[in-house]
Formats: sequence, structure tokens, C-alpha cells
Amino acid sequence: MSFIILIAAGLLVPVFYKSNIFIAKLIAVLAFIASAYFVYTNQSLSSVFPLFVTDSATKLIEYVLLATLAAVSLSLTGFERPLIAQMLFIAGLSLAILETDNFFVFIVLFESIAIVSYILVANIRNFYNAEGAVKAFIAGAVASGIILLGFAFFSFTTESFTYSQMSVNGKFTLIAVAIMLAGVFYKLTIVPMHAWAADTYSQVNHAAAAILSGVIKSVMLIAIFKAFYKFMIAYPLATVLIFSFFAIITMTLANFMALWQKRISKILAYSSIAHSGYALIPFAAAASVYSYAGVLYYAIAYIFMQTSVFLILNDLRREGGVKFLEDIKGLGIKAPVHAFLFTVQLFSLAGIPLLAGFMSKAVAFYSGVDAGLWPIVLIAVLNSALAVAYYAWIVKHIYFDKPVNNVKLSITPGSLIGQLILLAGTIYFGIFASGVFNATISM
Repeated sequence: MSFIILIAAGLLVPVFYKSNIFIAKLIAVLAFIASAYFVYTNQSLSSVFPLFVTDSATKLIEYVLLATLAAVSLSLTGFERPLIAQMLFIAGLSLAILETDNFFVFIVLFESIAIVSYILVANIRNFYNAEGAVKAFIAGAVASGIILLGFAFFSFTTESFTYSQMSVNGKFTLIAVAIMLAGVFYKLTIVPMHAWAADTYSQVNHAAAAILSGVIKSVMLIAIFKAFYKFMIAYPLATVLIFSFFAIITMTLANFMALWQKRISKILAYSSIAHSGYALIPFAAAASVYSYAGVLYYAIAYIFMQTSVFLILNDLRREGGVKFLEDIKGLGIKAPVHAFLFTVQLFSLAGIPLLAGFMSKAVAFYSGVDAGLWPIVLIAVLNSALAVAYYAWIVKHIYFDKPVNNVKLSITPGSLIGQLILLAGTIYFGIFASGVFNATISM
């Protein structure tokens, strides 16, 4: 029912959003609430089709996903109204890919979400939007081709695509998985397949960037971990070497690149790439009993804080033309609500205690220590300390510099409610961790 409601709402919303965006947003929010109810009552795809299964961890990330997209819907204005329908389609497809228990269905849904994401960034208003959208499309098309090539090889080596029954032995399987991972790394913005993300996240509409970098990437982290888990367990040495190597170069290069940026969206884009590196540590530590908890916690924290910062930046650019660090000088005086919300989420991204970003890094890094990968964890801790520099630099401009002008920036009621939902998630999962651990105990 949840899948049907979201897709039906996605088809219905375009009828209203041109004439009355309030009704369109109301339909979207009601669809997200109804879907959460049906997830709670186990009336999802798994209750109808045998190719889908659900468990406590899947339900938890689905609640978080639906709450986040409801918050994004409330924050949108007339300029971003097409995103409402696209979010509903993404929500439906995301629930399906999170619940699937079949590798073939995973590939189909993976590509379906990619197609909707191309439409998501196609709300082009200027040259820079167009450049970001074209880069996302080309990178996505290359990634799709690579993933399908790898899947074609893999299809010859197994008689079943059900996760628990797949054959994962033999050198041809290893080659096929390696090819598919190259395509998956494009989607997760792993270095050196990251270049498109830095430009796309910073140049497309920031509300679309919030969904692309915050929502879709979080969903993909969980779905990819579940899909490739059996491969990672079957090839422990290759798993450690591949994921550790790409985790190190991704977090290190992205953090150094973020240090040199002057455009705020570019800093957040490289920050997003660096977080992809941290998120690979539980993948490398797949042998640890805490690996799934690490991936799940990272996805939950990341979806709240990354979505929030891009939505706030979208507000600031729309209301005050904010683009560069110079533009946010004195923001604490000009827009105190925006400044407070932005600062809290930046601190969470930096990994400050009592916020979700800290707990997610702690759990992810602990899974690495539990698997004996303490050198990788040490490098990640040093990178986290390095990242504090550019987050603190932004906060310094907000509160310790004088404003360039005295123009006050206000926040709309919808945007405020949406940000409070995301803030509640960031604080709750920064304090209460038992829900995530209990949800993953059966993995």
C-alpha cells in the first residue's frame, strides 16, 4: 500500500502544483504520513510480493526517509514545485529498493532511481544549472553502463538472484563484482569517480542537491550494503583492501579540496564526498557484527544533516543571494534562525558530541576497530579533525564577522517546520542509539 500511495500521489500532485502549491504540498505530506502508517502495519511490498522482505532496520530507515521527504516538501516554494512529484516517485522507489531481497530487482530499482534523479536536476534556469545537470546525466549514464556490464557477467555465474541463494564463488564472480562496484562508486561519489558530484551538487538547485546528496545517497548506502553483503563476506581480503583504499583516498582528498573552496555549496559538496569515505569503513569491516549498524547509523545521520544544510543554503540563496563565504558574514545578526539551524547541522557534520553526526562516526569507526582495521580508523579520525577546520571557518563568518549589509532574512513557516523536523532527528539520534542497534541485531 505504501508504494501504491506514493506513486499515485506522485501522479496526482502535478495536477495541483501549478495552480495551488499548498494543496500539492498537503497531498505529498499526507502521502508520506499514510505510507509511514502502512510501513508500521507491515502493509508494504513485502506483504504482497515474495521478492521483497522487511525487518526492523528497513522499517527504521523508511520512517527516517519519509519524515525527511515530508520536511523537504514543507520547505519548498513555487520555484521548486516540480520537485514535489519527483520526491514522491523517489520515495516509492526507495521503499522498494530498501525492501528488495533480489539482486535483479535491486539493479532495476537502482537504475530507476537514477532516471528520476536525472529529472530531479533538470529544473534548469541558467547556464550553471545546465552544466551541473549535464555532468550528473553523463556520469550517471557511464555508471549505469558499467553496472549493467558487471551484472551481465554475474548473471552467467549464478542460478538465483535471491540474496541468500546467490552463488558468490569463482573468479568470474569476483570480476563481475569488481566491475559493478566501479559503477556503484560513481553513484556514491567515491574518489576518483567523484568529480561530477562536486560540480553537480554546487550548481543545480540546492533543494534538488539536498535530495540528491542527502536522501538518495543515504538510501543507496543501505541498499548497496544489503545487496553486496554476501560478496563482501565471501571475499574478506579483497573487501578490506578495496573499501579501505577507497575510503582513505576519498575522505582525505575531499577534505583537502573543501579547505580551499570559497563557494559554500562547493564546500558542502566536497564535505559530502568526504562523508562517503567515512561511510565506506563499515563496508570494509563487513566481517564485524557492528558493520550493518555502522552503515545504518551513518545513513540516518547523514540524511538529516546533509538535507538540512542544503535546504538552508537554498533559503539563503533565494532570499539573500548567498553564494560565497563573504555573503554569510554576520548571518547570526541578519538571519538568526537560519544561522542557528545551519550551525547545529554543521557541528553534526563535523562530529560534535550529542549530535547524530558524532554517533554515526563513532559506530562506523567502532565497526572498523572491531574488525581490526584500526589504522584506517586512525586516518578517519585525523580526517574528521581536519574537516572541523572548514566547518568552523563557516561558523566564524556567521557569528564573528560584521555583516556586509543590514538586510534581514526571514524564514517561512513551512521551511521552519521542515528544519525543526530535521533538527529533531539530528538531536534524537545523537543521544539515543539503542534503536539503531536493536534494529540491526538480526543481521
